[in-house]
Amino acid sequence: MGKNDFVTTYSAIWKNGPLYYIKILISFINVQAKFSKSLFGKINITRASGNKKTDDFIQEVQLGYGIIFEWIPYYQFDKINELNKNDFMTVYSAIWKDGPLYKKNRLDNYYTRDSNKEVALKCSYNSQDSIELVINKAKKYLEKFNRKIFKPYGISQNPDTNDYILVLVSNIIWISGNKKIDDFIQKVQLKSNEYYLYEVFEWIPYYQLDKINEINKNDLMTVYSATWKDGPLYCDYDNYEYTRYSNKEVALKCLHNSHDSIELVINEAKKYLKEFNRKAFKPYGISQNPDTKDYILVLNDIIWISGNKKIDDFIQEMQSNIKEYGDIVFEWIPYCQLDKINEINKNDSTTVYSAIWKDGPMYQCTRDSNTKVTLKCLHSSQDPIELVINETKKYLKKFNRRAFKAYGISQNPDTKDYILVLNDIIWISGNKKIDDFIQEMQSNIKEDDDIVFEWIPYNQLDNISEINKNDFMTVYSAIWKDGPLYFNCNNLKYTRDSCKEVALKCLHNSQDLIEFVINEAEYYLLIRKVKPYGISKNPNTNDFILVLNLTSRNKLIDNSFILYIPYSEFYNIKKIGKGGFATIYLATWNDKKVALKCLDNLQNSNIELTNEARAYSTARSIDDSNILKIYGISQNPNTEEYVIVLHYANGGDFNNWISVNENFKYFSWEKKLGTLYFIACGLKKIHEKQMVHHDFHTGNILFNISSMEEYGNRIYISDMGLCRKVDDINQNNIYGVMPYVAPEVLRGCTYTQVADIYSFGMIMYFALTGRQPFDDRAHDHLLALDICNGIRPKLNETGTPEGYIDLMKKCWNSNPENRPNVIELNLSLFCITINNLEIKKAENYRNLHLSSLMENRQTTTHPQAIYTSRLLNPFTKDLPKYDNNSECLDCAILD
Repeated sequence: MGKNDFVTTYSAIWKNGPLYYIKILISFINVQAKFSKSLFGKINITRASGNKKTDDFIQEVQLGYGIIFEWIPYYQFDKINELNKNDFMTVYSAIWKDGPLYKKNRLDNYYTRDSNKEVALKCSYNSQDSIELVINKAKKYLEKFNRKIFKPYGISQNPDTNDYILVLVSNIIWISGNKKIDDFIQKVQLKSNEYYLYEVFEWIPYYQLDKINEINKNDLMTVYSATWKDGPLYCDYDNYEYTRYSNKEVALKCLHNSHDSIELVINEAKKYLKEFNRKAFKPYGISQNPDTKDYILVLNDIIWISGNKKIDDFIQEMQSNIKEYGDIVFEWIPYCQLDKINEINKNDSTTVYSAIWKDGPMYQCTRDSNTKVTLKCLHSSQDPIELVINETKKYLKKFNRRAFKAYGISQNPDTKDYILVLNDIIWISGNKKIDDFIQEMQSNIKEDDDIVFEWIPYNQLDNISEINKNDFMTVYSAIWKDGPLYFNCNNLKYTRDSCKEVALKCLHNSQDLIEFVINEAEYYLLIRKVKPYGISKNPNTNDFILVLNLTSRNKLIDNSFILYIPYSEFYNIKKIGKGGFATIYLATWNDKKVALKCLDNLQNSNIELTNEARAYSTARSIDDSNILKIYGISQNPNTEEYVIVLHYANGGDFNNWISVNENFKYFSWEKKLGTLYFIACGLKKIHEKQMVHHDFHTGNILFNISSMEEYGNRIYISDMGLCRKVDDINQNNIYGVMPYVAPEVLRGCTYTQVADIYSFGMIMYFALTGRQPFDDRAHDHLLALDICNGIRPKLNETGTPEGYIDLMKKCWNSNPENRPNVIELNLSLFCITINNLEIKKAENYRNLHLSSLMENRQTTTHPQAIYTSRLLNPFTKDLPKYDNNSECLDCAILD
């Protein structure tokens, strides 16, 4: 039958015949499983090519892949016709006389040949090593799920040209004649999804497209509908084989007027071939109009375009960013698709309508026809295109997409106003400042359980009853008819909790009611203890109303929802410390110890009191936060000083705690890292609220108990008096403990979250050494100058984990952009903690040198080293101001 230098193949009759499957031989056949794949039909497939490399590869496939792959003599091919070619290959159709082996019955192991089988011959040429080329090509097609599509039958060779030929199933191997496109298509085909979710991406001859009709166009493309005669290849799940869906209606996206039309169509195809776009749009392949030479992307659904390049590009960008199967496909929606349009509300820049979208949105690859939608019509703008794009971006953030489901953009052909099409009623107040604030709050939604803050029409509120009032407000209970939006975890959609009982906080007698209600809303959105659902307005009194969840009618009496505690309820009051801006007392209240923070110089103002109380309220409860719990506020009737009532941390601050009960002696590396991790978690909670601590040092780190406990010693961040939103920092005055203040802040730069990270680096130094940074020198203008020039505390790195030193130095880097953010900080600490080998090595070193380490901490602190917060401006006023384009490496104080 055939031979090469090492093997000669004969045909013969085997009298006893081969082994075949019977139940009593199951165990034997399982043992021989790796050989049994090649036991079938040996007499039918063992032909030799005459080339050892080719024969070895074919045998390797038969034994290793367990499939029928064979050498096919060229004389077996009949009716060979060229289909197409490019510079590197020619594709032919042919009839294989004997045909491939197949099972007649899937339940047995008997094979027969499918004679006179139409196949495709992929002939590669112009290669220095044609054998290696055909083998590499074959390997790609033999990958598990590629062979389901392409069915590689074997290898042959043209005896006249000596070109090797890959023999494949006949229904797929179209080529364009352009190598760049053919290579791209083959690359896509060879990456086909292993779960058979996608149709096969291929070259589609133009003559396969029928009934071509133009739908829309702009300067760069024209969109057509058409019928694809053969249709796309898809998986027949019953047989796990690919078959064609003939006469399939498709959309043709014809690209023209490009200097590099090939690169254009490939890049366009790549956008649709991303995983979730591929599910939505099902890109079938590429074609070319032979008359215009324009390349065409063939898709499964109609792609509407606006005719404006900027909007069409934006819509396509949004479609290419689809990340999840259930995501809504954002699209251009022709105005003629919108029916039963009725005005709901309007202000100077926006009108809101309800409407019916006839075809409806595409969801999970199908359309939901006759869907009720909201039209947000934007008008009176100098740049209406930029306006509608920016407006859309707000709704396309991850969690806004779920709440409001931005379906697409449309345009009123009469007024030329652009329209944002959304899923739910978007009520507007008619006041731009409030509407802008509400939209900003909606755009800040980050989690499924976040509140959807909205404008609530007053006629939605029923059964309104007064609960209590004071000079500034009246509090009512009411029923909100439609109710608030919430995320339903069962169907993964937002829905309304109708007939919801709510509290109405009606604000009056304020010089700026709008600013007042916005500030109140911001506070409740920050602390999340009381859910703010939205803002409303009484049309009779013009009072603005904050709508909140009704939790306890007694709590609603309080102006700020922070409990006011009469000073007479405190007893056993004892002074325990004094900081830069407050005096701390220990007291008993409700049979538990509390800390009373008495704020200095606030007799005539409650602004700072409110700010600090609200900052502490970022912690929801003492059980799940590393931020000190606030119980309420009070006022000393004798001194008229305001008091913040806080959880009492018995262990004191970090400075005190490390020096008592031999805590430093037992402060192992495991405990150091655990302590720092808890501190970092508290800082993360602050930063997640878009806030900065602003006064972060060891004096504001508190321990719940004073002893070194293995478990249960909670660590808290305290002194939230300077804590502010990141966009609400007064940079005129610089407060803090100088060694903990970032160099750019000393030089007058706005305090940012990475300035807190700098402070954390100094806390790491304290945890490592047990000593305060720069405790050996005065905290004056010379130290401020040195800090700005990159001087950092002296450090003996011996015996310290390398990752710890690296992280600490990154935290106190002079360039704020080179410091980690709080998430990177937490991750780095975690990575250091799990490096058991490094930690064990460091702990062994600490134990061996413990006496010298403890002796090193006994150094006398400089009398002018101040570790309580104070105003630092007297020491920083002569420093050069911070410049974003320079680092703090050239500071000098001029005479």
